[in-house]
Order: sequence, then structure tokens, then C-alpha cells
Amino acid sequence: MKIPPRITRRINQDFPQEERATILQLLEEVIESAGRGIPILEERVAAAILLHSRGNFERFAQATDLAQHDWRDLLMAVDGMAHEGWEQHIDREFGAP
Repeated sequence: MKIPPRITRRINQDFPQEERATILQLLEEVIESAGRGIPILEERVAAAILLHSRGNFERFAQATDLAQHDWRDLLMAVDGMAHEGWEQHIDREFGAP
């Protein structure tokens, strides 16, 4: 899956330059398996991982582990991502698609 531009912008905003390539690579791998080829689910999982991370690589690793075990648990752990209105939450946090 190609990472959506607004997700890439957030990575560039939240993480130091030296971590970005690793973040992108790991994120692609995780959302491909967790998102099951469904673009909207892939973006939702990616957004939840970044929101959980808050620019911290250790938190990013925790979120990717959680997503790989059960992406629904990740969504429950991130405020605004598990229930109705999650699309608007992503738009507020990451900008329009």
C-alpha cells in the first residue's frame, strides 16, 4: 500500500529525520497485514498508530505490535478511532485527504 500523503506529512511532522525511513517501512508492512487490502482500513490503522505514537519511536513500536496482534485493540486504545466519527477525527488530526 502506498502511504497516503497526509499520513506521510504527519510522520515528517512528528518524527526526527533519522527515524522517518524506518517508520515508513514498518508502517507499510503493518498496515498491509492489518488492513487486509482495504484502503480505508489501512489508513485508519496507520492514523491510529501515529496518534498513539505521538512522535515517540517506542510508542510507535508498541502500537505496531498491537496492530499486528489485533488492529481492533489498537483502535480501542486510541481516543476517537474506535467508534462513529473516526473519519472526522482523522480529518481533524491529519487534514483533508
